[in-house]
Amino acid sequence: MTISVNRKSGSAEKPARREGEIKPPRNRSKALVTKSTRNGREVAVKDFTRCSAVLKRLYGRPTLRREVRAYGLLQGIEGIPQCFGLEGPDSMVIEYVHGRLLGDFKRGNIESHVFDRVDGIVAAAHARGVAFGDLHESNIIITGSGDVFLIDFANAVFTGTPHRPGLFARFFMNLDRHAAARMRARYLRLPRPVPAGVFGFLYRFGRGLKAARGRIKKVLHAGR
Repeated sequence: MTISVNRKSGSAEKPARREGEIKPPRNRSKALVTKSTRNGREVAVKDFTRCSAVLKRLYGRPTLRREVRAYGLLQGIEGIPQCFGLEGPDSMVIEYVHGRLLGDFKRGNIESHVFDRVDGIVAAAHARGVAFGDLHESNIIITGSGDVFLIDFANAVFTGTPHRPGLFARFFMNLDRHAAARMRARYLRLPRPVPAGVFGFLYRFGRGLKAARGRIKKVLHAGR
């Protein structure tokens, strides 16, 4: 879930927001995120209600249950919003955080302490057996006072033995750390980190597959 912010000039045009919307869905498989109130408290509501019945059952509901589980395991960690649980089978409610997304800052305009906090929150999550699995600029909120919050656990990966994670969980923990290091390098204008070892091989292989899939989509789209 994200917050309402102004995008940098030159970015792709975003869907128009209706009143109360935080994040309009990019397509029919994505949730609608709105700002609301519960018992006088500002909250963000992630809602799959408008998706098709098949998508809700096969993607929306499992995703929300995964997120609620992750928030529950991470409750009490500074930098993780409070989750108020499911609201029906197709929506979830969390604490609303006022701030700006990391992706809305220009390079060179972020202080290093922001990334120190990201590293600390990621490490605390890993210590509780949760890997984010998809850590990027639109999942990091920076408040006006400089506090940092991490959100969106749709791709979270869990392990019951955080002190000794299996290969699958370990890969995603390494992926989190590498994503954090890449963002630090990008915004602080540092050399880009190069993943090494088995993780580096798998990471580059996955990036290659993603790039190939993107090229195939462009060819198919152009042929329509």
